[in-house]
Amino acid sequence: MTAQINKKSYSFSTKLLHWVIAGHMIGLIVSGWWIVELSFYSSWYYLAPTLHKSFGAVVFLMGLLLLLNKFRKRPPPLESHTKLEKLASKFAHLLLFASLLTIPITGYIFTTFTGQSVLIFNIFAIPAVVVISQKVRDLAIEFHVYASYGIAVVVFVHAGGALKHHFLDKDRTLRRMLW
Repeated sequence: MTAQINKKSYSFSTKLLHWVIAGHMIGLIVSGWWIVELSFYSSWYYLAPTLHKSFGAVVFLMGLLLLLNKFRKRPPPLESHTKLEKLASKFAHLLLFASLLTIPITGYIFTTFTGQSVLIFNIFAIPAVVVISQKVRDLAIEFHVYASYGIAVVVFVHAGGALKHHFLDKDRTLRRMLW
């Protein structure tokens, strides 16, 4: 059963997850771009990918929590938005939620393709579930890379849309996600 939340604002848990995930996603996108440029001789060559995988796992778990939260608590209605804006918002959110799950999963797939576990913050390991072929690994890498570029665009458009509503339309779209 879903709970109706404050009609003017998102719940505290939704806001917290949204902003923590947003910061992590931006950090993961930037670090991913940086990692592919690292030289084998860089002091970050081994540490950066380990941190990237660890924070990717954290984002995956937070994404699951946010998704569960979304089904438990309906978001406030978009009263002043046009049909096109509502459709664009639904589509952008669908892409964002899909990326919270698929990008970490594809990262896990290509990291564990040889049967090796993924070490998370040097504290514990997520075991490889199956050993996959080189072809599946290559597809997972391609999806991971291109989906990351695509979601960077969606994040930019999502933030731009919120700022447009705040500064140009002067509605509550952004304020309902702020404290």
